[in-house]
Amino acid sequence: MRAALVIGDGPAGLLAAIALRRAGWAVQIAPGRRTARAHHGHVHQIAPATIAGIEAIAGRRVAGWSLADQLRIDGHAPSRVVAAPLVDPAALVRALSRHAVEAGAGFAEPCMAIPIGGEAFGLLVDASGSSVLASRTPGLHVAIDESDATDICWTWRGTAGRSDAPWTIAARNVGRADGLWMIRTAEGRCTMTVRSPHGGDEDGTPFHLLDSLMLAAGHDWARRMGGVRLDRNPVRHCAPYARRVEVALSPGAIPLVRIGDGLIQTAPRFGQGFAQIVEQIGLLQVVIAARGTPADAIASIETSADRRWLAAMVGVASQPLVAA
Repeated sequence: MRAALVIGDGPAGLLAAIALRRAGWAVQIAPGRRTARAHHGHVHQIAPATIAGIEAIAGRRVAGWSLADQLRIDGHAPSRVVAAPLVDPAALVRALSRHAVEAGAGFAEPCMAIPIGGEAFGLLVDASGSSVLASRTPGLHVAIDESDATDICWTWRGTAGRSDAPWTIAARNVGRADGLWMIRTAEGRCTMTVRSPHGGDEDGTPFHLLDSLMLAAGHDWARRMGGVRLDRNPVRHCAPYARRVEVALSPGAIPLVRIGDGLIQTAPRFGQGFAQIVEQIGLLQVVIAARGTPADAIASIETSADRRWLAAMVGVASQPLVAA
């Protein structure tokens, strides 16, 4: 049986492991770090098609998300309400981890570098979420290209509303924010993420933004939002608008497939990372189903990353950074 080592136990690694197991590979999953993963905690806005892609890879329904009413506000255009996924990233990872184990994947010791010289595996998958492991690995030549433009986002947490029904809001050009996203879970927890170089008010609070949002939302939704209480201290996240990582292997090394942010990152873009993971693993599945080689899979995924990188660069050059 062909054997693969997947490095990374986040969504990218777990989905890659599930896809390989369903294709008949023996799979071991190695966490990429010994320390707990830190996350900036911004709101994840994921399209229904991305959720469908995740469940297609898993071959089953996956917990960790639900449908909720989403109010979409776009400048002076009439607002509208649609059904949109509301994702709990931690719950999604727990569900995917359970499915990976049920599919027959095993777990190995954490990796501090990519074991490109070993002979126990016929395929390596780096889904560790960054280029750190590749940069630490002797024999790998790593080149990182980043856009000059950056995304700056601020996230507040708190509580909102009195009902048990979850909801989300996606808005742009509200107040001084280029983009604003808010979610309210069934438990009443609230998270608001704002894409703006300015953050909130002069004292760092989000209250003027909330006032602008409620005015744009209208009376019914303002009542539905109820009493919103957010912490005064936001989390600031600043990242290049796009980052492309290229890796060259030494001759004779084990084939290395890269999935996720260690390949290309268009951050934070609010869920686009999930869409890219689904696309990349879908390409891997196509090659496996066609009995292609690991080199075919690598070429297909790298070409996809090049297309996304070019699209991001054209976007930076031609239009302001607004909500995706």
